[in-house]
Amino acid sequence: MTSGTRSPSWIARPRRLLRRLLGRPAADWAGPDPAEELARRARPIEDDHFFELVLFESGDRIAGTAAARLAAIGHRVFRIRADRAPGSGRRAQVRELAPRLFDVGLGDSPFETLDDLRRGHGFGATAAAVFGSDERASAIAGRLGAERGWAVFAAADDLSRDAEALAAAARQAFPLASIVIVTHERRELTRLCLESLFARTEWPRLEVLVVDNGSADGTVALLDDFARPRPFVRTIALAENRGFPFACNVGLAEARGDVVVLLNNDTVLTRGWLAALHRPLAANPRAGLVGPVTNAIANEARIGVGYRDLDALPAWASGWTRAHDGETFAMPSIAFFCVAIRREACAEIGPLDERFGLGLFEDGDYCRRARSAGWEILCARDAFVHHWQNASFRRLGREKYLALYEENRRKFREKWGEEAEALERGR
Repeated sequence: MTSGTRSPSWIARPRRLLRRLLGRPAADWAGPDPAEELARRARPIEDDHFFELVLFESGDRIAGTAAARLAAIGHRVFRIRADRAPGSGRRAQVRELAPRLFDVGLGDSPFETLDDLRRGHGFGATAAAVFGSDERASAIAGRLGAERGWAVFAAADDLSRDAEALAAAARQAFPLASIVIVTHERRELTRLCLESLFARTEWPRLEVLVVDNGSADGTVALLDDFARPRPFVRTIALAENRGFPFACNVGLAEARGDVVVLLNNDTVLTRGWLAALHRPLAANPRAGLVGPVTNAIANEARIGVGYRDLDALPAWASGWTRAHDGETFAMPSIAFFCVAIRREACAEIGPLDERFGLGLFEDGDYCRRARSAGWEILCARDAFVHHWQNASFRRLGREKYLALYEENRRKFREKWGEEAEALERGR
């Protein structure tokens, strides 16, 4: 995994200084909220949730029948023969046999060739099946698993003819990802978030835990509608609003995944988001928390975007993430609108601090504890998540929001003492 060498902090620091001069909090009030109406008018999201499948074939072990069927369903399938004549240099020789079915000849540097293929074709979550006992193919696939987060598995010969069994084996090769979403009112934003989650998340092993904080606007009925046809989705309905940290902890206590994601309901996801967050965790055993870049947040993860509406989001995000493939930078603290946490880090750091009530500063506190435990905190520039920002807090009104901010900042300073101001500047 390569990392970007330049942090965009030169953009974020002047913004933070201006906020301080104006007496505004770092998590600045964002003004009127158009998100609900925009979410209501959003067009249905097209399905784009099929993971990539790379098949290393050798000798008479050719997965032609299963490969063709999986491509017909919607997966992009790349067939690679270990005994095929190599391509030229690092450039792969790619031939499209049918829609979404490709024949690949490796170049002289197989890992680099496949990595270029991954980048050029915009791979999301990817499974690599190794047929036969070819040590060269196993070594290449293993390196892609270790450095690029691919799910790698040895494929029995009979899987070459059974598309359903091959797909099932590929799904099982992925680590389980638990996605915890906290909701409170904002039914339309929640609907759009979940639609984007199920339509654009190609990661095939998921459990989704939605913790509702006492909504009274039909949100729980909406969640039940989403969960009914999806056995991997579970709703936990709380009788009252216990706050963001408490609800997150309810979800974290139930989560079983190797990777745990805290995801706000005021987000819209783009294809490849989870695979891109997982890659740094796979490549760096000390990476504990990884967050995406976004259009709206009060820290270095905010970037300038080139889309004006949600219809243009997928194409723009695809171009952005390919252009910034593999780039990460360290941050002292990341916002928990979307964060992937390694299971071991989650267990060591413990739950979110519930003294922060409805929320604000619990993410900075958690990141401080993560760093104390030796975990690295990264932002992945090749993961983009649209964020409406402060969707629930806006309903408090400006005065109540700022009062909550000041109250939690006081609690944060009481907890961390002289270090608190420096920690706040890192938000």
